[in-house]
Amino acid sequence: MTKPSFPVEPTAAGLQYVIPGTERPARARPPKRPSYAAEGDQLVIPGAEPIGTRALLERLAARPIRPARGQKSLAGTALFGR
Repeated sequence: MTKPSFPVEPTAAGLQYVIPGTERPARARPPKRPSYAAEGDQLVIPGAEPIGTRALLERLAARPIRPARGQKSLAGTALFGR
């Protein structure tokens, strides 16, 4: 028996010839969707799950205190009367 001029590739259907340049390029797989834990019928994104009141208060107490608005000067106003 003569040696085949093309490389042979084993497949589920048996040995098949591979003709150079006729291979199909591999398809790029679509990116996997992230999986999230379910809470009833709704999905919950990690870090966005509901927390208890105690945990919320501890989280708020740990935040640094900073003013929400800058102070305004009362100079020239008649706020306290003259």
